[in-house]
Amino acid sequence: MDDVKTQLLSRIDALEKKLEGRDKDIDNLKLTVHQMQETIDFQAQRLVQNEIELIDVPETANENVYHIAEIMAKKIGVELTDNDIDEAYRTGPRRICTDGVEKPARPLVIRLLRKKKRNELIKAAKVRKNICSSDIVPGTSKRIYVNERLTTANRHLFRETRLRSRQYQFRFCWIKDGRIFVRKAEEKPAITIRSVLELDQQVGPVPTPSLPPKAPIYKT
Repeated sequence: MDDVKTQLLSRIDALEKKLEGRDKDIDNLKLTVHQMQETIDFQAQRLVQNEIELIDVPETANENVYHIAEIMAKKIGVELTDNDIDEAYRTGPRRICTDGVEKPARPLVIRLLRKKKRNELIKAAKVRKNICSSDIVPGTSKRIYVNERLTTANRHLFRETRLRSRQYQFRFCWIKDGRIFVRKAEEKPAITIRSVLELDQQVGPVPTPSLPPKAPIYKT
């Protein structure tokens, strides 16, 4: 009887060690996948490093997006010609006006031939923030935003990072050269956020919604 018990305990111990080994293998695989995804995201962002986005520029039929880009640059004090632009286009499906409701204009993407010119535009736009669409094209006047171009993955990550920053009382959250940064306070160091995992670790996980208090139970 003792021999059977010893054999069973030995087999259980061997199985537990085997499971521990598999858990380590799974953790290593998860880490490898995470590192590979970071590399893919980094390379994808590099492909758009020479691009900027113009947000809320009204879209019209037969518009000349190159001309719009040049006028916008002139308004913020930057000289821009066709020789500086590799390509300019609207991104995303065309938004059709239905029931008389005006749809938001599609973002206007400008790909520059040199990153230096792209940086010059971004810097000038930060100084002269109040650019209006009426300064560029006819129609209802709206504020125009000049942003760094982000991949879809980084755009979603930036949106979530801004949300968590407010929830965890980080004072600063910004984009520079396609990278996402946060800072808790003025005197604190900047922290780079490259993934949701880093967002969880460096800022904080998704807050658990607080449950409403239970209604008191009255005994009769």
